[in-house]
Amino acid sequence: MMMRTKLSITEGIFPMPVLMVATYNEDGSVNVMNAAWGTMQERETVVLNLTETHKTVKNIKARGAFTVSIADAAHVIEADYFGVESGNRTADKFTRSGLTVSKAQMVDAPVINEFPLCLECEF
Repeated sequence: MMMRTKLSITEGIFPMPVLMVATYNEDGSVNVMNAAWGTMQERETVVLNLTETHKTVKNIKARGAFTVSIADAAHVIEADYFGVESGNRTADKFTRSGLTVSKAQMVDAPVINEFPLCLECEF
């Protein structure tokens, strides 16, 4: 007999991918954050649960675009760094990571070259 568990509001479906949200800062430099809570809502819609105080949120609203990359095991140190360091405190956060970027083809946002999957998104 199969047992079912009723999930409370604080539990979710795991594992969740490590999402790297990338934007351009007002000066054109690159900003990346590690977003713990995000998913696909439907085929063409990404949902991110982000706090307004993040530099990335300010950039998304200013530029109207961002990218979402899925981090891989080979870049776990960089992904962790993007989660613990704030773009509000460290202006050259991305440069310090040692990763590289290209301009997205469809939106005004950076693509992190080292991550294997990237979604180009409009806000």
